[in-house]
This record gives sequence, C-alpha cells and structure tokens, in this order.
Amino acid sequence: MTSRILLCSYRGEAYLEEQLASIEGQTERNFRLLLSDDASPDRSFAIAEAAAARDARVTALRRDKGSGSAARHFLERLRDPAFFSAADVDDYYLFSDQDDCWHRDKLARQVRAIRAMERRYGSKVPLLLHCDLRVVSADGTEIAPSYVRYQKMSPARRRFCQLLVQNNVTGGAMIMNHALMRLLVAHPVPENAVMHDHWIALVAAAFGKIGFLDRALYDYRQHGDNVLGAKKGGALSEMKRRLGLSGESLKEMNEKSGAAYRALFLQAEEFRRQYGKELPAEAKKTLDDFLALQHKTRLGKAVGILRGGFTFNLPHRTLGELLFL
Repeated sequence: MTSRILLCSYRGEAYLEEQLASIEGQTERNFRLLLSDDASPDRSFAIAEAAAARDARVTALRRDKGSGSAARHFLERLRDPAFFSAADVDDYYLFSDQDDCWHRDKLARQVRAIRAMERRYGSKVPLLLHCDLRVVSADGTEIAPSYVRYQKMSPARRRFCQLLVQNNVTGGAMIMNHALMRLLVAHPVPENAVMHDHWIALVAAAFGKIGFLDRALYDYRQHGDNVLGAKKGGALSEMKRRLGLSGESLKEMNEKSGAAYRALFLQAEEFRRQYGKELPAEAKKTLDDFLALQHKTRLGKAVGILRGGFTFNLPHRTLGELLFL
C-alpha cells in the first residue's frame, strides 16, 4: 500500500514550503507526493524542484499554461500516471492545497480509517473518507477548532440526493480508495463541476460509500487569496443575506442564488451525461427527479424538493431553497 498525495500549487509560493514540510513530516512515511505547479510566475516551481531533489518520494511537475481553476487543475492531474496507476490496487489517494498545513498524524489516521471502511464494505466498493479541519488565520492563529461546526455542516448527510444540492466534503480532507479513483479516471474531466470535491463526493455517493472522521487533521488557512474560504454559519446572518439585509441588495442576492442553483443543475446534467448508463436504478431516478425540478412550477418545485429529499441541512437553508430555486 502506498498513499499518493496530489498537491496543487496555483496561488503562488506563499505558504508552499510550510505545507511541504508538514507532508514530509508525516508519521506515516509510506507515500508518494505529486506536486503540480499551475504555471505560477514566481518561485513555486523552484520550491517544488528542491523538494523533489531532497526527497525521492516527491515528483514535481509544471503546467506550461494555467488550468483556469483549482477544480480543473485537480481533476486533470488526478489522471497523471505519476499520481494514479491502474495496477496499484491497494493505493489510497489524497489532495492538498498549498496553503494548508497537515497535522503530523493526518495521513496515518485517514489510512487507518479508510482501511476499516474497506474491511466493512470491501475494497472493490468506491470509498471516500473525509475529516474535520481547523480554521486558522494567515499567521496560523486559530479562528475555529472545527470547520464543520464553524460552517454548521452536517457530514452525516451523505445521501446522493442531499449532495446534489449541498456539498459537505472538503477537497483537502478527503482520502479515496482505488475503486473510486478508477471510476473517476474512466470518464472525461467534467466541464461543469461546481468544485472538484463536490464532483468526487457525488461519484462516491452514487456508486459507493462516504465516511467521516470527526477529528480536525489539518489547518485550513484563511487569507485574502482563498478561492472559497470559510464563513461562519448562523441562521440570523444567513437569513439577512438571503433577504438582502446584509449590505447587498435583494436583487444581488437573488442573482447569486439563481447562479448557484443553475450551477448545480449544470453539474447534475453533466453527471447524467457521464454516468447515466452506469448508475444504479435508485441513483438514476434521484438524478432524473432532481433535474426535472427546473421545469416545474414554484409549487411543483417545493413538492419535488421535499419529496425527493433535495433539502439543506438546516431548516432556514431549506426555506431559502424553496423561495429562491
């Protein structure tokens, strides 16, 4: 067994050396690291080459042209032979952002946990396991000990119908088994994935199992260049945003909500194009029912959302869905 880690550098050199050190210092020593630089204009690739020179487990690759997004960078690179080998059926696969910082036992704990899942479900079942993370500031000061609780997420909501509308899997928190990776690389890079972690979570939910390790195993750094970032969840603040009472106009909020739901439907349509013929019957019906929502009346959408289980994890979030979908 070898754990294969894909670290994508796409925000420049900031924090990259610290993250490399945290991976190289893992208590679980059996891993290979593919460090992919997304055509950064600074010292990022030089840092990657230095890491490869000092550690035989590290391979440094550089894109000549930027991928355009973090999601595309990850989804394209996971097909690289340096990261995925069809022959290595016992391997596990993880992602890393350059500005994270892994706790020393992250890899060891996640490997133990996904092995336990394989003993329960079998290694031929596509499996994804994700963990909690600690939210920190740019200088490493703790903002929240648990990202899941800070965001008011619900990892137990792992059904396909639930993940179609609300992802709760973070890319850097995932570990995947070989069966899931084979399923991912057997299909083209999706053009309409909302994010790489959301797409992978959908594949795992539709064809296999998702597990959660309720322990913060790395630091998720908040700074000015975050692609998404962590925002504290709360009913009052979220309802204010929904109703246009947080500084943004109601029109702006409606436009944002509409764009978010259109992106979910585009992702679902792409998922049906790529996996429709392989989907288990129950998942296929769920996907068809979700896509049918966009053609229904307001009342029909509300009934379809509740009947199909396409709900959010908190009542006020589902209420917003019923109002704005």
